[in-house]
Amino acid sequence: MDDQQTYLEYQIAITQEGPRFVARISRDGGLVEHDGRASEVWVSATCNSRDRAVWVAKNAIDMDRVR
Repeated sequence: MDDQQTYLEYQIAITQEGPRFVARISRDGGLVEHDGRASEVWVSATCNSRDRAVWVAKNAIDMDRVR
């Protein structure tokens, strides 16, 4: 099951991959900057739960790891 939510000006999509969850961050009409690069989507490491994946994504935005 996939789900999406908006946080600030970003879209966070959570997908289940096997027993784990991955967060993908994007922005409508623009690239996201991360790790000194710009791309359409930032992808998290896999997480044990959907809630943890959401937290990882929001934390990356809040800590300016994704801009």
